[in-house]
Amino acid sequence: MPNPARMLAAAVLTVSLAAIVALDLSQPTHAQSEEQSGRIVARRLADGRTEFGWQPTDTARVLPRSRHFPTDAQVGRWLNSSPVVVDREAIGRINARLIDDGRIEVAFTPTDGERILPSLRYVPTSVQAGRWLRSSEIIITPPPAASARGFAAAGAGEGYTAPGVPLDAPLGFAAVSAGNGYTCELRTSGAVECRWRSTNGQMDVPDGVFSAVSAGYEHSCGLRTSGAVECWGASWYGATDPPGGAFNAVGAGYLYSCGLRASGVVECWGYDKDGQTDPPGGVFQAVSVGFSHTCGLRASGAVECWGGNLYGQTDAQGGTFSAVSAGGRHTCGLRASSVVECWGRSDAGQTDPPGGAFSAISAGGKHTCGLRPTGVVECWGYNLYGQTDAPDGVFRAVSAGGSHTCGLRASGEIVCWGATRTDAA
Repeated sequence: MPNPARMLAAAVLTVSLAAIVALDLSQPTHAQSEEQSGRIVARRLADGRTEFGWQPTDTARVLPRSRHFPTDAQVGRWLNSSPVVVDREAIGRINARLIDDGRIEVAFTPTDGERILPSLRYVPTSVQAGRWLRSSEIIITPPPAASARGFAAAGAGEGYTAPGVPLDAPLGFAAVSAGNGYTCELRTSGAVECRWRSTNGQMDVPDGVFSAVSAGYEHSCGLRTSGAVECWGASWYGATDPPGGAFNAVGAGYLYSCGLRASGVVECWGYDKDGQTDPPGGVFQAVSVGFSHTCGLRASGAVECWGGNLYGQTDAQGGTFSAVSAGGRHTCGLRASSVVECWGRSDAGQTDPPGGAFSAISAGGKHTCGLRPTGVVECWGYNLYGQTDAPDGVFRAVSAGGSHTCGLRASGEIVCWGATRTDAA
């Protein structure tokens, strides 16, 4: 957790990266379309904080709305500004982190790109108040066009898409992910929108295009069309600090996240009290992130889980599966025969699925929902808030969250039920 004393002594180049994560919805949300160049600038304020900005090569200095580094930042954890907008175009975000010797290291992450480290990037521990310092020049090159990547896996509460339904639905939604009291939605345009509860910035979605999104406990992660992962929200333990490189899928859980590489290797980051971020070696075809445990689906169809196992949630059933979903303290898998099997905590009946065939499965906090081949959603388990009372009609995806559930209609409409608002569309 953050060390206030250590951070206070080191607050030199302070980018309110805590403040730097709030998204201004009045700003444009498209990615950069042409090459940009500039420098990160920073100055020490009279109150001891450090303010950050962006100095384009040919235009006036730009100050993102959230741009001050917090005095309680954790050593080594990257924090992000709100979007930097040049000529009404969001080009990326300023990054900053405190290092062991008290200096602050800065970088820049372009929209749809990977973090850039300028050669001159450290703010000294002692600097004259009010004087702007500059990094070396940063050149931002727009990425080449890339086709959207399909889902290879889903995180806790991630929706699975039913086969045979087109993604270009009239209302423009392609996927939905229900988290802990909030929901994130992926439009067919690639834009991500999150709504309802934002205690730690989990709804402050970065600009640009995504191909997948996962809503966790108090943070969210999205998969860029380039394969890069970007996360936002509560950054405790590094849950929002993904490694670089390309992934095929990403899932957000409780204070940690996991991604699936194109090679089939699973990588996780963040809170690791129970070993939930320590995946076994080998190749997987899917990964699902729960509250304190993670499960992966091997190429052979075998399920393997790791992390917290107080209720047997990592004691995967033998045999082969076509899908797996890790929930709060339970796990459910979909057999090749379309039958659902669950294991782990069952105090509310969340591991007692009804019989019959399903085409998709999503395990939530203490309830589970499945999608029938007909498109009907059926849920079971804890129902204090009506999270298992699925509405009638046909869906093409379902996502079970903490205490609510969301479904994506074939029309592109998103409908949610349980402990949250239900006017998501």
